[in-house]
Amino acid sequence: MIKDYILKEKDYIIEKRRWLHMHPELSLKEFETASLIERELDSFGIPHERVGETGVYGWIDGKKTSASEDRRCIALRSDIDALPMEDLTENDYTSTVKGVCHSCGHDGHTATLLAAARILKEMESEFSG
Repeated sequence: MIKDYILKEKDYIIEKRRWLHMHPELSLKEFETASLIERELDSFGIPHERVGETGVYGWIDGKKTSASEDRRCIALRSDIDALPMEDLTENDYTSTVKGVCHSCGHDGHTATLLAAARILKEMESEFSG
């Protein structure tokens, strides 16, 4: 079942990862990245807040009730910063920022976490907490 959700998100993940790869930002300067995350969370209906200047956290309260009212919590996180180095790739989503690139994979982490947030929002009636 979860595999079906993930396969449905494949194109979304690729699109967001490529955008992030093209627009890398160094640590504590991820203003556009944070804005993208906020816009995406807004579009999913997920409340969120800024942490510091560039951190963003969102939360989803599960709607499922249980006899024990078990309100467990799980946290998912992703780094969003890039590294101060040239992007040596030659493709249609190469970094557009000279001397900065996502060679660390944080673009992929952020894209998959956004997809996970959307999936969890769709599934909120299936869990509590």
